[in-house]
Amino acid sequence: MIYAILVTLCCAALIVAPSVALWRVRRQARGRNVIRPQAVDFPDLLGVAYLLGGPERVADTVITAMHADHRVTVRDGKLGVVEPTARDAVERALLKRCGADWSKSLRTVRREIQGDPAVDAIRHSLVKLDALLPPGFARRWRRVAGAQTACLIIGAVAGVVLLFSAGHRVMGLVPPVLALAGVVVRVACGPHKSLDPHTDFGRDLSRSVTVDDSWSRTSAAKHPGGAAGVVAVHGRLRAPDKKLRAQLSEAARIPTSRRRTASTGRRAGRFSSTSSSSSWTSTTIATSSYSCGGTVLDTGGDSGSSDSGHSGHSGHSGGHSCSSGHSCSSSSCSSSSCGSSCS
Repeated sequence: MIYAILVTLCCAALIVAPSVALWRVRRQARGRNVIRPQAVDFPDLLGVAYLLGGPERVADTVITAMHADHRVTVRDGKLGVVEPTARDAVERALLKRCGADWSKSLRTVRREIQGDPAVDAIRHSLVKLDALLPPGFARRWRRVAGAQTACLIIGAVAGVVLLFSAGHRVMGLVPPVLALAGVVVRVACGPHKSLDPHTDFGRDLSRSVTVDDSWSRTSAAKHPGGAAGVVAVHGRLRAPDKKLRAQLSEAARIPTSRRRTASTGRRAGRFSSTSSSSSWTSTTIATSSYSCGGTVLDTGGDSGSSDSGHSGHSGHSGGHSCSSGHSCSSSSCSSSSCGSSCS
C-alpha cells in the first residue's frame, strides 16, 4: 500500500508540475491583462510600424518620413541625402549609412536599418509594453509543452499499471484523471503554430490601431503621421507617393540570385521559412559597420537612450549620434567599414 501511495504521489507531481509551468508560460504569452486595449496609449509612429510590420516597415516608414520632408531623395534605386538632419535615432542610423557622398543604394540602406540597434530598441520597448514576446520565448514555450506531454504519458502509464494491480485500483485512478486534466491544459495552453511574435494583448492593440478613426486613414493629409503614418499602418504598398512606392517595392524584392541561393539552402535543410503573409518575424539581420562622413544635424530625440514604447516620447533608444566634422580618411577607413568609398 505504501508503495502504491508513493507511486501515485510521484505520478501526480509528474503531471501537475509541468502542467502548471505550461499554464504560466501561456499566461505570459497573453501579455497585459487589459480587456480594452483602447484604454492604453498607442506606441509612437515607429512603434506602431514595428508592431504592425516589424523592422522592415520601420525602415520604410523612416525613409518615407525623410522623403516627405525633402530631406532625402529616392531615385533610380539610390537614396540621396539633401538635408542631413536627423530627428530620432533611426534617422541618425540612416544618415550614417549614406557614406561621405551622402548617397547609397536604397536596397542596402533599407536592409541595414532593419538590423540597427535603434530599431532593436523599438522592439525592446514593445516587449516591455507586453505587446511582443521576448526573444527566444517561442522556443521555451515549445520545450515546456514537450516536457509536459512526456510527463503526461509517463504518469498515465504508471496509473494504468496501478489500475490493473490487485488492491491498488483506487490509487490507480488518480494518475489517469490528472493526465486527462493535463491534456486539457496542453490543448488550451499549447504554443502557437504560427510565427506570430505578438502576445494576445499585442494582437488586440494592433487591431485597435488599424480600426482607429485617425490612424486607419490612408490620406497623408488627414493622417496624424502624414505619409509616414500611412506607411506605418498600411505598409509601403499604400505609400501616397507613387514613385516612392515603386522604389520601395523594388528595393524590397529579393534578387533572383539570392532567391535561388535561398531555395537551394532550404532544399539542403540549412534554411527555413521565417515569415508568412499573415505574420512577421524580427529575424536579426547582419549589418555592416557604421559608415561615416559629412555632418549630421540632430534636431530631435536625445543622444542617449529613451523609451519609445508610448506615444509622447521623442526619439528612440539605441541610436548613436555622429559628431560634427567626423569623416573617414583613406588610412583609417576602408570601403567595407564605411559603406562607401572614402575620400
